[in-house]
Amino acid sequence: MARVRTMSKDSECLLVTRDPALIDAVQATALALGTGVVVAVDREELRLLWPGAHVRLVGPDMASRAADLMAVSGETWVVGQSNGALLAASAELGAPTLALPQASARLAEVLTHRSDTRPTASVVALVGGSGGVGTSSLAVAAALLAARRGKRVSTVELAGCGGGLDLLFGLEASPGIRWNDLAGASGELGDLKAQLVTGDGVSVLALGRDSSEHPTREAVEAVLRGLGRSHDLIVVDAGDGRHLAWVGDAHPVMLVAAHVRGVAAARMVAERSDLARAQVVVRTGPGSPLPAEAVADALGLPLLGTIRNDPAVPRLTGAGASITSGPARKYRRDVNKLVDGLVA
Repeated sequence: MARVRTMSKDSECLLVTRDPALIDAVQATALALGTGVVVAVDREELRLLWPGAHVRLVGPDMASRAADLMAVSGETWVVGQSNGALLAASAELGAPTLALPQASARLAEVLTHRSDTRPTASVVALVGGSGGVGTSSLAVAAALLAARRGKRVSTVELAGCGGGLDLLFGLEASPGIRWNDLAGASGELGDLKAQLVTGDGVSVLALGRDSSEHPTREAVEAVLRGLGRSHDLIVVDAGDGRHLAWVGDAHPVMLVAAHVRGVAAARMVAERSDLARAQVVVRTGPGSPLPAEAVADALGLPLLGTIRNDPAVPRLTGAGASITSGPARKYRRDVNKLVDGLVA
């Protein structure tokens, strides 16, 4: 296989790798599209060809050599197999990933200069106005019901003592990456969808239970950018809201218990976490007698809806069943109304 050592108008894509299988895979796609790919396999070729390339594909084996050239303008992707080396190279270069073969369609878009790497998902951040109000359950239910409408949905756990959002999905034993795999991530991570724990049409990024390591702000921002390219909706379980600023331009929603102590606690959460743009969901039921409108007025925030007490929910959770299944009819109806207001 001959190597071209100059960039031409018809060969604007540079592939940087020594991996024969990766070269064959990329060149096969390029050949089918009628586009040209130039291959660089050593440092001299890399420095010569990098500045003139409009699109650059870097294999994990050459990421360190390419790192000091990233300041040069142009579109750069990390391409390779879906494994830890791909994520590590992506973090090192601050470039999105193309995990083959899952991302073959995206590779074709990149090679024909039709890719769009900007995040497109809507992000909803759910904050608990007090402990035990059911924020994690609401995050799971909203994600599942949005997915049933045909939306590409992901849930992200940022509640420090959540215990693992994958448990509420019944996915604790399912393979896939969790936050302890991404806690130190940075830059552009690309499409993570194929590597996440998935169930019932929802991609789940939960906190691991075998590590005390929690994600940094840089990691959260990088992951949300990556998820934004492959999903329509990201539902964040933001816990008590202390890391809400990390979520960026999200739609904040605070779940508040309809009693005096619940409102007082929610007021403190709102002041600490800057929830001036939030909407309120009021949790009603035994021991929560305040009208939903009065709760929202007391907090000075608009009312999105109410969640009524449904005895089926804790029973389903304890049994490891879906909290949107048949017995939880009242809860499902209420959450569906909330989803109407959150999903266009």
